[in-house]
Amino acid sequence: MKKIYIFKIVLFCILLCAGTLSTVIGQNQTVSDRENRELVNRPAWKVHKILKGTYQKKYEKFINDHFAKRDQWVSLATRMQTAMGKKEINGVYFGKDHYLLEKYQKSDFDFEQVNENVEILSDFLDQAVDEYGTEHVTCMMVPSKTTTLSQNLPKYASQYDPQKILKKLRKKTEASETILDLTQEMKEHKDEYIYYRTDHHWTTLGAYYAYHKWAEERGQATAYSREHYQRETVYQDFYGTTYNKVLAGGRKDQVELFHNEGDRSVHVSMDDGDVTADTMYFPEAAEQGFNRYQIFFSKNTFQVDVTTRKKKGRTLLLIKDSFANCFVPFLTEDYDRVIMIDYRYGKRSMGSILDEYEDITDVLVLFNVEKFMQNTKLGKMADFRRQKSKDEEMEEFRMEDFL
Repeated sequence: MKKIYIFKIVLFCILLCAGTLSTVIGQNQTVSDRENRELVNRPAWKVHKILKGTYQKKYEKFINDHFAKRDQWVSLATRMQTAMGKKEINGVYFGKDHYLLEKYQKSDFDFEQVNENVEILSDFLDQAVDEYGTEHVTCMMVPSKTTTLSQNLPKYASQYDPQKILKKLRKKTEASETILDLTQEMKEHKDEYIYYRTDHHWTTLGAYYAYHKWAEERGQATAYSREHYQRETVYQDFYGTTYNKVLAGGRKDQVELFHNEGDRSVHVSMDDGDVTADTMYFPEAAEQGFNRYQIFFSKNTFQVDVTTRKKKGRTLLLIKDSFANCFVPFLTEDYDRVIMIDYRYGKRSMGSILDEYEDITDVLVLFNVEKFMQNTKLGKMADFRRQKSKDEEMEEFRMEDFL
């Protein structure tokens, strides 16, 4: 028996050394497709960093990110922990009905940043209402899967409630009537397939319910029934970003499209015209890696211009995060154009965007609540200063008149 224990210890040490050695001398990735994040680079070797201990800490993170067969080890560790009855691993709850739910705690948020974001958004809404009128502006806040599907959480699971942030936003802005909290609407459909089991996004059905609520309450679009759309299931093998934090549990998700008269006749321009297409659906991008959700617009980028064949004289400015990607196809029957802006990927001022798109008639802000709270790049969103007005002032100034 003693020899068996010694053999196991020796085997473990050999595997550990072999894995570490292959990581040190091997070719390392820079991005994790599964985890949708950048991996830690190999730290530079410097004496003063070694003496301070910072080099060792960074190298430990590098080893953790690039350890050989890392995914298989993570999956094995998760399975062992869940077999022992653990219901929360790496910030993910293993919930009922094969749902993997993100765990949000108060410590996950920098409240100085949160307060700044509330200030920026409230300023933006006030200025947008002044520019376009209350009936043409909406701020739609999407609850997380964990908030909506709380009945699927394990017993005694703790979760931070973001509702107080929405109350703070309402108090801060003079345009509080523009804020549409979707929490109650989503909870009314909590027994339906409105969020992916293994991803943090809502499904296209969930986006439809939000669209219908917005159209009914705010009147900025037509509230079509579900029967209006031709539904197409394009994937049945989706394991999303939440699954890739634990690499175990969950069940394969389905990705569905809701076709209408408008979504098949569009022109899409991204990255200042570097990418163009006559569709909003990109199966090649969705099938390159694990992320089937990328069928909607293929990626997140700062600016996307969607032109339809409608002639209604209406253009929508959509300030968004990735939850809006499967929402936009519902808009193609009511707008000639949809301008999508994601401030996580760019820093242009709102004024310069309004200069570029003078045909804007409506504004919609669509954020997931928790992602909005964690966003660190909204700084230019409330900057409505027009560059053109400055240029026109310069043109009006003539030297001969001054002399």
